[in-house]
Amino acid sequence: MYNNLMQKIKTIGLIAPSGNIKNLDEINKKISILKKSFKVKKFYNEKKALDYLSDNDENRIKYFEKAFSDKEVDLVISIRGGYGAIRIVDKINYNLIKDKYYIGSSDATILLMALYKKTNVKCFHSLMISNGFVENLEENIDIIENNSFKLNIKPLNEGKSKGILWGGNLSSIVSTFSGENYVPNKNIILFLEDLNEPLYKIDKMLFEIYRFEKLRKKIKGIIFGDFYFEKKEILPLLKEYSNLFNVPTFRCEEITHKKNNITIPFGKEIKI
Repeated sequence: MYNNLMQKIKTIGLIAPSGNIKNLDEINKKISILKKSFKVKKFYNEKKALDYLSDNDENRIKYFEKAFSDKEVDLVISIRGGYGAIRIVDKINYNLIKDKYYIGSSDATILLMALYKKTNVKCFHSLMISNGFVENLEENIDIIENNSFKLNIKPLNEGKSKGILWGGNLSSIVSTFSGENYVPNKNIILFLEDLNEPLYKIDKMLFEIYRFEKLRKKIKGIIFGDFYFEKKEILPLLKEYSNLFNVPTFRCEEITHKKNNITIPFGKEIKI
């Protein structure tokens, strides 16, 4: 239980802007743990799902805007990823969004990109309610409130670099390229991860990033996370792209969909 009396975060808003909420009973058990330390407000319809989406686009936008415009809410957390953020990200009224903290990953990478570009929300790429945020509650809240983190990286293509931490789920990032541009104005250290994607698709998507000149020019370093392959399968491809991008590159297997996923301040400037 999180018991810091001086905590900045007192009220948490929960949203489901992507996939349908699976294992609702298990999610509610985790929410009960949150309620021991925080006031919790739900911004989603527990009784409605639309196939693989948590709700229709209109309702998901409405709940998203309500969570971020609620003056009482300090931290907004996505319950899970899945699919659906790309359908709503360009339709959100970002003028309604108040300064808060936001937690998301996987499909929510798209929302991290948009919130960072369009608002003053402090964004974090992290575990969500469905996959471990509550189980690592005290550590995650401490990182969010103090904007601190640990990054264990191993060099692939050595060198020194400086930029903001920006990235997340590879397929989610690439899905934004045909629409509104969420590329930041600053130089970036790009971090990437994915799961359930065959090697040839990872190759294809990395090349899409390379072809996207507006983004490629901003990339001053790359951190490759977990792609759910054995090292002997994935390393040759990562080394190939290390050479192609010709920037310092690193590996960090703690950037992942697994429960050891680290919380990363999205947009924090670092030197590596």
